[in-house]
Amino acid sequence: MTDRIYAECEERYMSRNLKRIVSFVLITVMIASLAGCSFAGGRNPFRAEQSTGEDGSQKKVPVSGLKVAFLFPSDSGATDTMSRTEGIKKMQSETGLTSDQIKIEENISKKNCEKKVDNLVSEGYTLIFSKNRTMESIILECAKKYPDVEFCQEGGKEAKDAGLSNYHTYYTRLFEAYHVAGLVAGRRLVEMLNDGRVSPENCNIGFVASSDSPAVISCYTAFFTGIQKEYSQAHMLVRYVGGTGVYDNDGKAARQLALADVCIMGQFVSTTAVAAVCAENDIPLVGNDISLISTAPKQALTSAVSDWSSYYTYAVNCVLDGKAIDTDWCQGYADGANAISQLNDKHITEETVDKIDELTVNGYELEVN
Repeated sequence: MTDRIYAECEERYMSRNLKRIVSFVLITVMIASLAGCSFAGGRNPFRAEQSTGEDGSQKKVPVSGLKVAFLFPSDSGATDTMSRTEGIKKMQSETGLTSDQIKIEENISKKNCEKKVDNLVSEGYTLIFSKNRTMESIILECAKKYPDVEFCQEGGKEAKDAGLSNYHTYYTRLFEAYHVAGLVAGRRLVEMLNDGRVSPENCNIGFVASSDSPAVISCYTAFFTGIQKEYSQAHMLVRYVGGTGVYDNDGKAARQLALADVCIMGQFVSTTAVAAVCAENDIPLVGNDISLISTAPKQALTSAVSDWSSYYTYAVNCVLDGKAIDTDWCQGYADGANAISQLNDKHITEETVDKIDELTVNGYELEVN
């Protein structure tokens, strides 16, 4: 499901006037200038068609009788785990679950995933969320093995084909939040042009990307579109790091972009290394997962974030109410499933705040034409 949504977004972006490719000798570069993609007033092509089972197909579960577990590939110091842990806390507050009903397993890999699931099931956990999409085949086999346990796979793609009532996939349309963050970055770029800090000939945006997956590409292209709405002559240099969670790799890529004299930087990685490099080199930054203002107090503009509590709360309430969880679930900015984090008042003007507030008040629709 998720791959289809993001691949469709990527194809739509890349198929319309997106043939501008810029090479740079220090880095692998992909330029994505977006055009002609609007669905205001019509069907949103990026909204998942959700499938549901019949309500009441399962017995209701009392709040005290539910135990929920989460499988994360990284530890508590990684920004991706931080953002999801925050979602768990909000879900707990909204559903009434106690801390001893929730278990977080970190550093999950292919080597220990199945054993962790076996242990969780033996301990009475009947709703299990998996963050690591590379574990999907293992989680799918576990769902077959334990039909009375609900399994929810973030970013998965095999739920409909699996035909299992206890296996579900979910994600957020994070590229929408990146587009809004791009508007913020674009505003900052125009200010830098106006005060002479940046010349029109050197409007290069840097982006550190974890991989060239459809999800990542859709996010940085939407980010770039937001910037180009404010200043159409900008270019973007993308540096792939080939994976997530390696601080030194993220930092190396960011330093290479800094040497390329980028004037603003964005990221889709799970460490704070890019923010640290931006702080050292005084480069405005748009982050992801969490606010990075604590790492780069003067440089972090905002971050594109998902509110994972939106799905966690939904799935928990389904189990409590005896309702079927959607096979595939995907929501976006207008639904509150993603947003931008705190705006940095050291960089953000009242005009920018008003523009973002207007998007929130009127209901956000992704328009990039």
